[in-house]
Amino acid sequence: MTSRDSQIERVAGAIDQAAQASSKFKSARALRETLLSGTPIDVPVEKISDIPIRATLWAFDYAVSVRSENNKQKAVIEPRFRGPSGETDPPQVANVSDEVVEVWHELTSKVSSPWGLARLNHLLFERRFGRPHEHAIAAAQNYLLSAKCWDLGLDRSKFLAVGLRIARSVNSKDQADLILCQLMDDARQELSAGDKRPGVFMRLIDSILSERTPPSGVDDLLVDAFAVYTDPFIRDEILRIKILRAPNLEAKNLLWGKLVQVWGEAADNSQGLVRSTHLKKALECAEESQDRKLIERAAAKLQALRKEELGLATFTSSSSIDEAEIERLLAPVDGAGNWQHALLALYQVYGPATGDLAKNRERMERHAQEFSLSRLFPKELIGGDGLPRYRPQSDEDRDAMDLAEQESYNLQSFAPILAMALSRISEKYGVPSESELAEFFAQTPLTDENLAYALARSFVRYWMGDAEGAAFTIIPRIETLVRNLVIAMDLGVYRVQRDQKPGQYPGLGYLLDILKDHGMDESWHRCVLTVCANPAGGWNIRNEVAHGFIVNVGIPPAAVVLQVALYLWSLNCISDEPAD
Repeated sequence: MTSRDSQIERVAGAIDQAAQASSKFKSARALRETLLSGTPIDVPVEKISDIPIRATLWAFDYAVSVRSENNKQKAVIEPRFRGPSGETDPPQVANVSDEVVEVWHELTSKVSSPWGLARLNHLLFERRFGRPHEHAIAAAQNYLLSAKCWDLGLDRSKFLAVGLRIARSVNSKDQADLILCQLMDDARQELSAGDKRPGVFMRLIDSILSERTPPSGVDDLLVDAFAVYTDPFIRDEILRIKILRAPNLEAKNLLWGKLVQVWGEAADNSQGLVRSTHLKKALECAEESQDRKLIERAAAKLQALRKEELGLATFTSSSSIDEAEIERLLAPVDGAGNWQHALLALYQVYGPATGDLAKNRERMERHAQEFSLSRLFPKELIGGDGLPRYRPQSDEDRDAMDLAEQESYNLQSFAPILAMALSRISEKYGVPSESELAEFFAQTPLTDENLAYALARSFVRYWMGDAEGAAFTIIPRIETLVRNLVIAMDLGVYRVQRDQKPGQYPGLGYLLDILKDHGMDESWHRCVLTVCANPAGGWNIRNEVAHGFIVNVGIPPAAVVLQVALYLWSLNCISDEPAD
């Protein structure tokens, strides 16, 4: 026997020995440990001079899976690692040297274990070596035999899925039917077993349903599975499968009703945020069904939930500023000379209450680096009524939420300073009369007499101790000021009536984006948005107040919205020219 033959024999023996392990992971690890025995741990596989060992290590290091492409499932075998520059480990099967492929072929005549033969023949089929059709059938046969060697579980179901797809890829009906029968048997056995493992069952069902014409018994399996698995998430999966297979609209509607009921019952058996989440899921399912009555019932149950039922914990913290520092912060107001200049200083000197946009983004990015795991946990905003408001759907959404969170932190820290500055104006210069304030606000060309008096009354209310009244009356004027600016730029934004939707201006967020595109300072744009109408977080005070979800607006928030109104009032028609 030549040295090459002895090497092949030794490697084949190692494969068969490793195949006796209880899982594919343990088999692959045992094979690697045997073949690399005595080899320095830092030597890359591609540097191993022994071709049979290198070829074998690569062969069993590929990732094998079933992937859906164009609504069709196919077995894929690909490198386990892909680098940013396109490099892979192991090499792409198509790029492996002929010498390595020849080793794989030689091993098929020496290896006896189905686990080893399934992988080797699969690789040869993927490479289209020799007679690919024969390698495909051999791979499918051995995937089936290998699966039978293991206990019912994820490894077994995965091997059956891969084998089925390979058999179908070469139109081997007999082999595919054998694997399909085994999948059905395993699914029935899994349902009757004492241990409830829905993950195994659902993987088996997924493989069965990938068939163009699934076996007739699959519907009975789904009925039994719904009875066995009581978890609402698994029942959701099962019912969605049944909805797709339903023969007519009436049957689909019944199943949608059952799905909404599943989440409703789950909510009844839960408390706090979990209950809220389940009720929200029920409403989402009802909306998918497009059944109006179903939507109304689900929405009614969610609306009946009260904030105090959520079991939310409130955390408070405090910080102290010494008197000298407070006086330093209020110095711009004290040194203004009169109340008019002091009001101008409120936005010109202090700047946006949410802070500088560039610095906020820098802090957000630093936080993401320091607390990298925080992005793995989903977030959802709860409104003032305790109902879910916003959940990010993409990385861009998550960035927007994180930025709003940083801005909200700044608001909480800076709002009391603004409140003290506003109060200091009245203490230092006295409370101006309504007519004096109106005359002051009427100076800008976009503020008519009625708007000037409306702004004046809000400031008087604040200085007279009615901070909530000031906030409630100034908030609508913020949108008036923004709308006036947009109109003054001759930008057509009004929308006429369409069907039952009356004519109207677009929302505040849309109008603010127009101002930003035409020169509005970005930090102030973010301030107005996050304070008033940011769906991704922040105070969103305009919407919460308008819908009656805020019971009491305190002094600091009132000071912030008054500052926002002052800034917007100070703007005239914003030119496209950056210099203006």
